[in-house]
Amino acid sequence: MPKVKCLESKFNGNDKYHAFPSLQYLRIESLESLEDWFEAGVAAEDGCLFPCLIELEIYNCSKLKELPSLPPKLKKLHIYDMGWKTLNFCSNSNPIPLEILEVLDCPNIISLPLADEIARLAALKYLRIRKCPNLISLERYREVETTNNCQLMLDNLEINDPSVLLMEPMRSIASLKTLTIRDNDEVVSFPNEVEQWFLTVRSSLSYLFIYNLKSLQSLPSTFESLSSLQYLYIGDVPMLRELPNLPPSLESLYICRFHPELKERYGEDGGPDRHKIAHIPNIRLYIYEM
Repeated sequence: MPKVKCLESKFNGNDKYHAFPSLQYLRIESLESLEDWFEAGVAAEDGCLFPCLIELEIYNCSKLKELPSLPPKLKKLHIYDMGWKTLNFCSNSNPIPLEILEVLDCPNIISLPLADEIARLAALKYLRIRKCPNLISLERYREVETTNNCQLMLDNLEINDPSVLLMEPMRSIASLKTLTIRDNDEVVSFPNEVEQWFLTVRSSLSYLFIYNLKSLQSLPSTFESLSSLQYLYIGDVPMLRELPNLPPSLESLYICRFHPELKERYGEDGGPDRHKIAHIPNIRLYIYEM
């Protein structure tokens, strides 16, 4: 079984072992038999694993065990096709500098304990969670309290399962600028709780992308209340026939690959519902083949 070897290491003044003390970027890909990061006992203490690492990408290493803790300076973490059931942050109380977190195609992952560490995740701005069908919680411990002084302040969120929006800390998110919901063949409509969730970000959400939702038939009526929404993109939604009322703030509406009836209703060539979107300065409806 191959193991990652410490090709670069040193001891500091108090004899604490540091593995790869200068490494800032690491990508590990398609090592299907890799199980351990280091030999037993090496760099086990907090802060000893990659002390200067800024970006870590791990792809297609289904047997690789979870990191004991995140490197202390890590800002970008990309995880794809891993066998992990959860994500371990740090055991200390220091702030977590993570700015970007992507977790994709991880069928075994059950929880991402964001709520538990929310006070230390102030730097997190971009979160992407897709194709994690067994994800049931964004917290390790149930009933984690969130307060007005301790909320997630994301700029960008990308998901494929709208139910993620109902998990803490997403349910109580303080602000969000960009939301992408994509790649879901099962969602027919958004549950009422999700529709109401949009009201929590109505004064901050500026960009909304909804695409490749093959079964989607309707959009939330609460879109009308998104007072900061400027850009709405809807694509690959072949069952969508009607739009909800859209907010006066909207500047650009782009829709492509949709049901022909939507074109008939909202097209600029005399569609009966064209007046419902006439206030939007930039409108593009592309109905080319699916």
